[in-house]
Amino acid sequence: MKRDNDFVKAKIISIGDELLIGQVVNTNAAWIGNILTTNGIEVVSTLTIGDGEQDIIDALDACSDVEIIAITGGLGPTADDITKPTLCKYFDTELEFCQDAYDNVMSIFARRGFPMTERNRGQAYVPKACKYIPNRYGTAPCMWFEKGKSVYISMPGVPFEMKNVFQQEILPRLLEHFNVTPYINRVVMTTGVGESFLADAIQEWENALPDFLSLAYLPQYGIVRLRLEGRHPDREFLRQTIDNEIDKLEKIIGEYIFGYDDKPIAEVVLEMLKASGMTLATAESCTGGTIAKMLTAIPGSSEVFKGTVVSYATAVKEEVLGVNNDDVERYSVVSQQVAEQMATGVKALLKTDYAVATTGVAGPGGGTEENPVGTVWIAVADPVGVSSKKYNFGKDRENNIERAAISALEMLRNIVKNNR
Repeated sequence: MKRDNDFVKAKIISIGDELLIGQVVNTNAAWIGNILTTNGIEVVSTLTIGDGEQDIIDALDACSDVEIIAITGGLGPTADDITKPTLCKYFDTELEFCQDAYDNVMSIFARRGFPMTERNRGQAYVPKACKYIPNRYGTAPCMWFEKGKSVYISMPGVPFEMKNVFQQEILPRLLEHFNVTPYINRVVMTTGVGESFLADAIQEWENALPDFLSLAYLPQYGIVRLRLEGRHPDREFLRQTIDNEIDKLEKIIGEYIFGYDDKPIAEVVLEMLKASGMTLATAESCTGGTIAKMLTAIPGSSEVFKGTVVSYATAVKEEVLGVNNDDVERYSVVSQQVAEQMATGVKALLKTDYAVATTGVAGPGGGTEENPVGTVWIAVADPVGVSSKKYNFGKDRENNIERAAISALEMLRNIVKNNR
């Protein structure tokens, strides 16, 4: 029978000493949080704990005030995997042999051509109080417990196994079990503007949002994402309201918006060039191939992106891209003249319609009085000419590289847009 809840809430428990010491990055919690949220279930907290019985029991107690408790980890066949016996203790039950679980383990070993061991046979024992949920991607069983208003789901910690069983088996059961208030979010992608400036520019709009909508600012290197989200019993009304509010937002900050719903700026640029039948090359010095990496991460990018020259050394700039040595001596490699010659050089070399070039001082060393750390020149060559811009990003190397790459793509996006 479905339970009626205006807002179904969830907590996530990740079990494993390897997570606590940083040996393994806990990607499971982030993934589960995203899936639950996009399906209308509000995640209120996540806990990461070690492989200790009392730690697990304390975490379960701390999470008993919500409807859904999602647990990952500690279900392997080795001695340090104690989640199952601890769940037996918590739910006052005992392990029993489960034929379905055993058949699943047998089929997995048969597919892999390995003999079944007694240790792995133990994977077929599950607590009597649970509903067994098949995990067709591994030997660790998934288990569903109910206690009071709460549902506890225990899943393997291996991300590949957990993601598949969660999407195929667990999420449909949760949505069947609970009446979930519809949730929708849209993400507006902006660049070329700071978070504080955006907040000032859209303050009046933000203050006028309906009370069932909320806005979150999500800054990263060179980009600020604006997530507009809400819950409402009428899904279609909610969707239309969010769309109407984004239409209003576009009228205020449209010049800074490059895309929506977490679409990378590289993908936006590639789509624009593809639509125009244009091709692209890059020449990278301080960004070291980062722009090329961002572009080639997009499926189908080869239709537009022809290649790159990572001209880190001055000799490569001169011998491969045709940068004038006299200009290097007179203006330095971090200059408008060099950036523009790099862009036109790689455009001619790879025979493309557009080219982007970067040259700068990423840091932490190498800065001068004229070009301190964080100075970057970016140039874009298009079918009719070349343009360039100087940036001053800061002292952090990683930040400088990422911001330079994003700024280069944004500069290219604006030029392509204006050339249409």
